[in-house]
Amino acid sequence: MTETALVLPDESQFRTDMEAINRFQQVVRATMIDGQDYGVIPGTQKPTLLKPGAEKIAKLLGLADHYEIMDRVEDWDKGFFRYLIKCKLVSVAHGVVISEGLGECNSMEAKYRWREAKRLCPICGAEAIIKGKEEYGGGWLCFKKTGGCGAKWNDGAPEIENQEAGKVANEDIYSQVNTILKMSKKRALVDAALSAGRLSQVFTQDLEDLPSVPKESKVAPKQQPKPETKPDIAQVKPEAPLEPTGLDSSTIAGENEPPLPVTPDTLVKLEKTIVDTGYTFEETFKLVIGWKWPKISAFKELTEDQAIHLIEYLVANRHSL
Repeated sequence: MTETALVLPDESQFRTDMEAINRFQQVVRATMIDGQDYGVIPGTQKPTLLKPGAEKIAKLLGLADHYEIMDRVEDWDKGFFRYLIKCKLVSVAHGVVISEGLGECNSMEAKYRWREAKRLCPICGAEAIIKGKEEYGGGWLCFKKTGGCGAKWNDGAPEIENQEAGKVANEDIYSQVNTILKMSKKRALVDAALSAGRLSQVFTQDLEDLPSVPKESKVAPKQQPKPETKPDIAQVKPEAPLEPTGLDSSTIAGENEPPLPVTPDTLVKLEKTIVDTGYTFEETFKLVIGWKWPKISAFKELTEDQAIHLIEYLVANRHSL
């Protein structure tokens, strides 16, 4: 039996290949746009490659993307959907497969499996029920500033407290089947692009693959070069004014009540909206800073009104995914 020994590459060729990889990484660093092609999540060390950045890498390398569904599960009775997709990046000039990537997404992932249920006002039907503060009598309130009618109930009111609230199963999963398919396709593209460009040293996984948003941090990523061109914040919001009206600290709460802090339900909705509308968490935070609101260091320091305004703004000015 003949054994094949491992043959090391020629030293000069090895050096040439390594130099080519380093040069391409420098080109990527110089041409990628923060907040569009990649995003740096506070508290993380590596920037996160996004779909536009993956497409740009493929273009720089002269590659065309081809997709194949490797496995799919579509159970319409049980509401379970799963897609495993392979992305092949093929040289446009030579027709040779340069790299492959796999992407999987399924409806049991937390962002699709659950939704945040809010209590509905029995009178006006708005999702505006909040817990009243003890210093103002406690009980429950249909908060006018979030679209409610101002009705109040005492603690223990069955029409309020018997309603299901918090994290509940998403009964509308069927409307997200295409989103799940597209997400698996996007993950496959990012995987293939990182492999083709040998860029795992530069970028990490796609934003949607991260399980949760880490605590806000001001620690800058080490050895992360500044891109030559950075988008102005005004380019992100072409239709809305920079500073929203009526949302400063003196007007949010009204004359007789302090501003209400953002609720956990609204924070979860904000996190999902940021992802769904194509923004990065860092870019969204820059928006808030530019809005002359009372200075904050984390999204959890927003008031309820501010968070709701931010959600509405992101939906109205979504990025192209």
